[in-house]
Parts: sequence; structure tokens; C-alpha cells
Amino acid sequence: MSVPNTVAAATAPASSPNYLSTLDLTKNESGDQRDATSGGASSGSKVLRFIWHSLYSQYNFFCTRSKTLKQLVCREANKPLPKKFRHTMRLNKSAKRKGYEFYISDEDRSIPSGIPNCPRGLEYLTSIDQLLVKQKVELLEAFTGFETNNKFSIKNALGQKVYYAVEDNDCCTRNMCGPARPFDMKIFDNFQQEVIHLHRPLACSACCFPCCLQTMEVSAPPGNVIGSIEQEWSICSPSFRILNHLGDTVLRIEGPFCTFSLCGDVEFNIVSLTGAKVGKISKQWSGLAREIFTDADFFGITFPLDLDVRMKAVLLGATFLIDAMFFEKSGNREGDTPGMF
Repeated sequence: MSVPNTVAAATAPASSPNYLSTLDLTKNESGDQRDATSGGASSGSKVLRFIWHSLYSQYNFFCTRSKTLKQLVCREANKPLPKKFRHTMRLNKSAKRKGYEFYISDEDRSIPSGIPNCPRGLEYLTSIDQLLVKQKVELLEAFTGFETNNKFSIKNALGQKVYYAVEDNDCCTRNMCGPARPFDMKIFDNFQQEVIHLHRPLACSACCFPCCLQTMEVSAPPGNVIGSIEQEWSICSPSFRILNHLGDTVLRIEGPFCTFSLCGDVEFNIVSLTGAKVGKISKQWSGLAREIFTDADFFGITFPLDLDVRMKAVLLGATFLIDAMFFEKSGNREGDTPGMF
């Protein structure tokens, strides 16, 4: 009967395709003999294998003579993709069946997760002791004096952007209230997720109004208050209190008598309750043209590495408050005065 023959033909494995994967470059010679009878693509695969093995032998030769070359090649070959691309990469079912795994770079492994008392999105702050804040130059504001929402890039000591901040305010408030305006500042990570929210209410900063001084509330994530900054009443030099989520004073910030930046940095020292200096917020000189015609500033923040991550976020918020109080211009006009008058 023809039925067994039919069943045998149905259960027989399908014939191998008439092509070879160019990724399989390590087959043995028996595989090469079998490939020779499979189709015309075998000659091309042999050429690819020959080129591959020739290059690999030369690579091994140079790596044995130079460890620096080997480290350079390994570093460049394992350089991760940008986060915005890796965030959208997902393995489909076919890739999972083939044994592929989702790529996790060394940069991702270095970011700790699940840290106690660490709000979501602030894990990176646990491993650094310095931040750089750079304000974006707004051309419309520079040429016309029309106030626009400020934008900032927050980078680490290597110049890599870790966060960015955007002011949320309306046009009327910006141009009527000037540097004293209330605002909300949203700080996003590289995944465009808001991790820190700053709220500054409308208040005075001069010593003539001691009952209505500047404050700023810091939340991380938004809605969860982790601390605040309060201005202390003073006549000669500005000072601030750094409060935790319970309202207890943890640190203090002491500023200089004159905050006018003249070819040099303006430093606000971060001190402990005992008076010891533990860090600083430095407004850095950004060049004569930039200082005169714009209010786009550079700031550097240093703090102890083992400081509570929530207090690091509050110090970052204090930087924006100091910028708004002392270095934000109204219509590109300098308004700094000695002391707190």
C-alpha cells in the first residue's frame, strides 16, 4: 500500500535550505563537507570563514603584544546603546526561543535598585558627590528681554546628562513678577519620567519683610514631599535652612555678602549644624558675553557622597532657588545689590 510511504514522506525531515547563515563562522570541517553539497552558497560561506579566521588570527596576534589594544577593542565592542533606544527594545517570542537575552549594559548594572529610603528615580544620586547644572540660552529672551520658561541640563562630573529640568509657569507671571515669580520646576530623567518636583510660592526676599521670606518645597516622586528650603532672615549675607520631610533642620547654606559675579565664581557654602563645611553651591563664571547679555548660568554642586539621597535632591532644588533669587535678571538688567536689601 502507498499509505506507509506517504506517512514516511510526511515524517521525514525537511530538506536543508540552500543557504547558510553568515553568522555561523565556527562550523567544523564535516559541516563544510556537508555544506558543499547543499547549494551554491557554500563557496561564499567558505570565503567569509577564511576572511573571519584571518582577521581573528591577526587580532589575537596584536592583542598578545598589546594589552591596551585588547582593552580598547573590548570597551568599544561592548559600548551600550543610548538609553532611549534600549528603553524601547523588547524581545519577541522568536528571539526568546532562540535563547537571546535582553541586553543589560554595565551602565545599567552600576545603577542600584531597590535601595531603602530612596525615592524612585533618585538611585543614581546615591553614587555621586557632584552635579553640574547648565541653563539653556534662550535667544528670544536674550534679544528682546521677554521672559521665557527656563530649561536646565543636569550632568555628572564627566559631563553626561543625567537629568533635565523645565520651568512650568505662565507668560503673565513670568513678565510681571520677574525674578520673584512663583513657579513649578519639573525634573525629568533620561526616560522622560518626572522624578523631582519643585514648588516655589510667591514671596519676598528682602530683609524688610522678615515674615514673608523665600521657601521651596521638594517632592520625589511628585506628591511625596522629601524636604524643603527656607530662607533665614539676615541683613548682610543670605542664608538658608535645609529641612527634611519631618521639618527638622539638617543642613544650612551660607552665601557671600555680594552675589555679583565679576570674572569669578560665587560660592554658597553648605555647612552642617555644627558649622563644618560639607559642600558648596558654586555659580561659575560663564564668560563676559554670556554674563552680560543673558541670564543663562552654570552651577556646580558638591556634597558628601554618603549624604541622604533625599537631601541631595533638596540641595539640587536649593540651586534653582538661589539662581532665581540672585542671578535671574529682569529684562536682561542686572539687579544684584550688596547684602539682602
